[in-house]
Amino acid sequence: MLSVSFPAHPKGDLLLLSLDIEGISVSGGSACSSGADAGSHVIAALQGDSDRKTIRFSFSHLNTIEEIDYTVEKLRKVLN
Repeated sequence: MLSVSFPAHPKGDLLLLSLDIEGISVSGGSACSSGADAGSHVIAALQGDSDRKTIRFSFSHLNTIEEIDYTVEKLRKVLN
């Protein structure tokens, strides 16, 4: 699992939706906060800056390098 905190960005609120449209499944918080309305207290403590968006990427031994490259490519596309 990898949690990535993105700085404030005009398209920041659309990150989860944009990645989902591209076929990339991600989450907007920590695994321990799944299903909860409030964000993770751990992520909040680490971030400090509430304008940042944290996205959780989960991996397994079944993921390929090509899938990771695809994800990075789509992130660049969304954020440009």
